Amino acid sequence: MSKGNIIENIDKLGLCLGCGLCESVCGKENVEMRLGEDGFFHPNVKNNNIEKSRIIEQICPGTNIVNDIPFDKEESIWGHIEKLWAGFSTDNDIRTRGSSGGIASAIAIYLLENKIVDSILQVGGDVNDYERNSLKVSRSRQDVLNCASSRYAPALIFDKIFDILNSKGGESFCFIGKPCDISALKNFLVAYPQFRHRFKLTISIVCAGLPSFQGTREIINEFQATAPVRNLVYRGNGWPGYFSFVDATEKTYKKTYNDSWGKTLNKHLKFRCKVCPDGIGIQADIAVGDAWETDDGYPDFSEKDGRSLVIARTRAGVEILNQAEVDSSIVLEDLEIKKIRIMQPYQFGRRTRVAARLMALKLVKGKALNFKNLKLFYNFRFVKKKTLIKEFIGTFKRLL
Repeated sequence: MSKGNIIENIDKLGLCLGCGLCESVCGKENVEMRLGEDGFFHPNVKNNNIEKSRIIEQICPGTNIVNDIPFDKEESIWGHIEKLWAGFSTDNDIRTRGSSGGIASAIAIYLLENKIVDSILQVGGDVNDYERNSLKVSRSRQDVLNCASSRYAPALIFDKIFDILNSKGGESFCFIGKPCDISALKNFLVAYPQFRHRFKLTISIVCAGLPSFQGTREIINEFQATAPVRNLVYRGNGWPGYFSFVDATEKTYKKTYNDSWGKTLNKHLKFRCKVCPDGIGIQADIAVGDAWETDDGYPDFSEKDGRSLVIARTRAGVEILNQAEVDSSIVLEDLEIKKIRIMQPYQFGRRTRVAARLMALKLVKGKALNFKNLKLFYNFRFVKKKTLIKEFIGTFKRLL
């Protein structure tokens, strides 16, 4: 990495995830997150606090993923799995409003109603401003449902984490986020272990990458909708659900998941997402994604009742899921591990090829990322050499 401010250098390399952890650790008087013209949040460094910047160098999730749930070579693709299911919420409202089977929301509500945790930390939006996604503290069923369904856009996650942790003395939490958010939280708790006991469970959403707000704006502009827009959702109200919003004339617009994500949003991904080694929540107690059904070997995106892929990685995750099933909050069906590749082909490709991209990053920018215990180079064995060379050259050219 070149000389200069640590935080600015991470951002200049395209490795900042815009989570806001640096603002919280360094203080807003030193670092402030701002939305850039590219549609991503970036740190604006006002004062270079060297001591705090060095903490960020060690815990920034853009450059540090140190897996603390070990797995062996037989688990090299999908990480450690205690139990694997396909499932859904028995509450039709939860199942419908969720992105797939509503498992993440169902577990969150179950934890609250059974007083297993005091609050859920999860990302929610503003119905009147789609650019205001942030970490919410959910304490009721309605709070959780207000945050249900995916948000394929940036969100400030950790910019106020100290405020949240210090506002309620002994409040306990379940944290729901993207895999990189789970990494950020675990890194944070290594640096600030006094908060570790407050987090009882982590749930990761299977993630294919973070699109900028430019992707959202592009879809809105395609409709020539009248600004401002409100009630914007990226998915939900079905499976996979529709990208939808209401404009200033009260007209509702809708676009299918295949057209919104597949043709627009995924073309606006952050560079860091292209070198991401973990879209499957390897460090979480529970990981939840889409249990896609297939049509001729490809995911079938026709609307139907949602089903979630449910991966329990720890005993704590298994116990909560089993309790929720016994209490009839969710339905779980045993799943064979080989089915994950069929349901999540993109994630298989990511896990087997990303090390080639990381090698290109190291060669062009001189930056080796602190990704540990992820079996990235071992996974080369699943890919043809020609494919790996193509991945390397593609990233090499992009970086140049």
